[in-house]
Amino acid sequence: MELTLLGTGCPKVDHKRFGPSNLISTKKTKVLIDCGSGVTQRLDQIQISTADIDALFLTHLHSDHVIDFYQLIISSWHSYRVKPWIIYGPKGTKKFVSKIMDAWKDERTQRIKYENRSSTAAFKTIIKEFKSTGNVNIKDLRIKYFEVDHKPVEFSYGFNFLNKKKKLTISGDTRPCENLMKYAQDADVLLHEVFIDGEFKETNKMRTKKTLHNVRDYHTPSTLLGKIAKLTNCKKLVLTHLVPTKFNEKKLKKTIKSDFGKNPIIGKDLLKIII
Repeated sequence: MELTLLGTGCPKVDHKRFGPSNLISTKKTKVLIDCGSGVTQRLDQIQISTADIDALFLTHLHSDHVIDFYQLIISSWHSYRVKPWIIYGPKGTKKFVSKIMDAWKDERTQRIKYENRSSTAAFKTIIKEFKSTGNVNIKDLRIKYFEVDHKPVEFSYGFNFLNKKKKLTISGDTRPCENLMKYAQDADVLLHEVFIDGEFKETNKMRTKKTLHNVRDYHTPSTLLGKIAKLTNCKKLVLTHLVPTKFNEKKLKKTIKSDFGKNPIIGKDLLKIII
């Protein structure tokens, strides 16, 4: 099983850290987690065709995690995808997909008629909305989904990917929560979001103390992440969804290592990790 970090950024634009997205792959299976900005460009960089993705899983419906959804769909058609998209996501995914597809309906209809391609299957979607917890099998991958705490976002999820007795846990966006620590126990790799304490400063009326408090409050601060990783007994901790995207790497590693006991791996776009 291989994890590729396609985008390790956050809502703020950064040309080195694209929007949140990850690829989980085996010899038989390719599953995409989220579709943040630049996801199709990153897939192209690693020579993975959008035509070959088996399923898309959405952690939640915040814009930075789904902003390139239609780009993913239309690019897969241009890449000769001949099968529907299977999409797993939180409650509200059906409504979200329906509205996005409807927004582009006129353009899509014209394009289909004029370009005269042999298949329009790439524009068909099979959507399955999550319950509180559950299991999904995609070929040789077993996936456990579970709720995490990203309130006021009502529905937000983390995932366990299981293959050949190996376990990858993806936190999704979450503040510290028991469910994440429960399901991440003994993970070979824990891929976890992080809000980096001390790196954000008040700069203007758009970034007040209240703003910074609220952003930090529904993410996991770096000062607590090492403790969480220690409690899960994970073998490796990989950091993603880095808020902010520019920070003191040495200081961040030191902060987390002081509790975790090991250096975390600071994720970068296109980093590949064999599990």
